[in-house]
Amino acid sequence: MARIAILLPYEDMAETARKVIHENHYEIDYIKVIESENAVNEARIAAEQGADIIIARGYQAQLIKEYTNIPVVEMRFHAQEIGLLLQRAKRLSHKERPVIGLIAFENMLCDLSHMEELFDVRLRIAYVERIEEVPDLLHGMKKEGVDCVIGGDTVNREAEKIGCLSIKFKATGESIGEAMERAKNMAYAVENEKRNAAQFETVLDTSFNGIIKINSAGRIIAINRLIENLLGKNMEDVKGELLYDMFPQIDKWIVDDILTGARENCSSSIEVRGRNWMFLAAPIQFDGQITGAILSLHAITEIVRKDRKLANDMLLHGFTAETHFSNIHTENKTMRRVLETAREYSLSDSPVLIYGETGTEYYQISEAIHNNSIRKGGPFVSVNISGLEEEKQMELLFGSRNGTLGTHPREKGAVIRANHGTLLIKDIEKLTIQAQYQLLRVILDGAVNRTDALPMDNIDVRIIAAAQKNLRYGVNKGLFQESLFYVLHGLTLEIPPLNRRSEDLRYYIDRYFKEFCRKYNKYLVITEGGYAQLAQFSWQGNKLQLKAFLERLVLTANKRSIAEGTIRTLFGELYPYVGEVGGEEKLVVYKTEEAVKISELLKKHRGNRKLAAEELGISTTTLWRKMNKYGIESKFGMD
Repeated sequence: MARIAILLPYEDMAETARKVIHENHYEIDYIKVIESENAVNEARIAAEQGADIIIARGYQAQLIKEYTNIPVVEMRFHAQEIGLLLQRAKRLSHKERPVIGLIAFENMLCDLSHMEELFDVRLRIAYVERIEEVPDLLHGMKKEGVDCVIGGDTVNREAEKIGCLSIKFKATGESIGEAMERAKNMAYAVENEKRNAAQFETVLDTSFNGIIKINSAGRIIAINRLIENLLGKNMEDVKGELLYDMFPQIDKWIVDDILTGARENCSSSIEVRGRNWMFLAAPIQFDGQITGAILSLHAITEIVRKDRKLANDMLLHGFTAETHFSNIHTENKTMRRVLETAREYSLSDSPVLIYGETGTEYYQISEAIHNNSIRKGGPFVSVNISGLEEEKQMELLFGSRNGTLGTHPREKGAVIRANHGTLLIKDIEKLTIQAQYQLLRVILDGAVNRTDALPMDNIDVRIIAAAQKNLRYGVNKGLFQESLFYVLHGLTLEIPPLNRRSEDLRYYIDRYFKEFCRKYNKYLVITEGGYAQLAQFSWQGNKLQLKAFLERLVLTANKRSIAEGTIRTLFGELYPYVGEVGGEEKLVVYKTEEAVKISELLKKHRGNRKLAAEELGISTTTLWRKMNKYGIESKFGMD
């Protein structure tokens, strides 16, 4: 049975406790009267002598809870005890309906509802967090006309100094007995936890997988030897640490979903110390509440291991993937789900289809899937077949007619170059029917037909395809094989464009803007109006367009503060609307009627803003704001 220790501030309370223990046959043999300043050390001494649970009161209980990990049962005043104290204070004040003050730590008092009615008093209650607050609270109560104060030793000493009536908190057997019953119930729970922990340790030590147990706050409770070896730390070194500090590769929001009940399980993949692991998580539930989670790591065996020669050859030909999931930043909920799904796809060896506009993260996600898969040790090859004729597509993907596995690398197609690795095919919707047929053979049979007369090259490659348009449209028009569509569409990702990810848009604006300010040694700032304007653009080229625009903005900025007008003007110049004028396609730079009117008036008055403002019927300040808004700059030096 778990052992219980009692630490109390007064000897009379200790005597009462001994009496309660004797009458109720409690098995408690550690009772000690202590000073508050020694509470933490005394609690540690009690724990060293075998105590599993400590009963304490008020400030002492608060200190022990704050500075140790020892379970504490806080002794609270019983309603009967508070009633006796109020009666005594009322008699001492000699008033029919006195004002009585209670100064205590919040963990000491019971429910005080209806006490004023029952004892015909007016209560003023003040809760303290630190003992140093007592003098100020007493002075405040005296000003409010409190007739008598109830509190601990410090309250009584300070009350005497300022001439305020006071009485000391006094506990009876009821509060002590209640605390002991709660401690006894906790002892049973602690004993069960010890038993479960012993059983769990046996499971941990005999498991071939890495196992981590965390509590509801995400802190590590236990790990097995495999995790110790992986971290290079013992369990005692990591116990109580946040999981995310020990494993930054694990997305915090996914585990938070497990701990809050938003999801019942999780399967993903992560990279730790150069190895790929299948990551599983499930909640621990007790009495309908989630009390923690169990996480396990299963080693993923790679198809090929990179030896030095292979690694150098891959690097020389550019067949390596640099991006890991930890390198892809997002604060957007939808994009987080995309990345989580991509991690799950890493566990599979089937084709992946990624829908993403130009400039989105489809390439980085493809690299991350490769680096998180069993093919990590193999090559990562990417090709873009857009704009190529059928023969060129076939040659690019499957090699020249004379190319075999033994020929010079320049004659090999991308499929053979990516053998035992991953092949990313960009703009898959542009693939010709013949190339689609051959790609389907690669996926289903792992083979490449050179000619009808020549033997097949047996290959082992994973296909990731990227498309900007849904392949179903191509199937409906007879431009895309239905069988290939179904093979590719099993594992699909759809990357939301940047204009639907406002959190990420602001992040990349700041990142690229600061990057170019440093590069070109300029100290510039974007106004909030400027940020709002940037957020309104469609950014059809996503990150590529945004980065190019911000470089131009920084390079050509001639004012320290960049407002919305400057941004709108530059955007209109770089990306004007293409429309038909007189039957011909022409670039159309749109300007509002108000912008045109202001420009004409400034030209008319040779840049004199005061005269232009008067003619418009507005103040020069308002005119200046509108000029900033529309990006209008006076070509004259006069104001």
